[in-house]
Amino acid sequence: MNLTVNQIRFLLAVLSLTTMGEDVASKNIARILGVTRPSVHGMLEQMIERGFIEKARYGRARLTDAGLAAAQALEARRDKLMLLFIRRDGFPMDEALMAVTSLMGVLKEESLQALERQLNN
Repeated sequence: MNLTVNQIRFLLAVLSLTTMGEDVASKNIARILGVTRPSVHGMLEQMIERGFIEKARYGRARLTDAGLAAAQALEARRDKLMLLFIRRDGFPMDEALMAVTSLMGVLKEESLQALERQLNN
C-alpha cells in the first residue's frame, strides 16, 4: 500500500470516527491524533488525491470504498501485529500500538508478512 506512518495513523483515525458514528471533521481527527487542524487539512488533501477520502467543500469527510478497504486492512494488520508484540515480547498495549504503527509505515511488505507468520508459529 506504501503509506507513511502519518498516513496510516490518519486513515485509522478516520476509520475509528466512522465506526463510532462521529463526524469525520478536522477538529475530531486533530483531537484523536494530537495534531493541529492545519496538519489534518494537509493530510486530508493527500488522502483525497490518493482516492481514500471524499469531502464536499465545507462538509464532512468520508472514506471512499477504496479508503474503507485500505483502513480496514491496516486495522486488521495492526491488531494482528500488536498481538505478536504483546504475547511474544510482553510489550504494554500502548507501546505495542506505537511500535506496530511505526513499523507498518517503514517496513517492506515482505518483512511485515514475515512478522505476521510468526503469529502462526
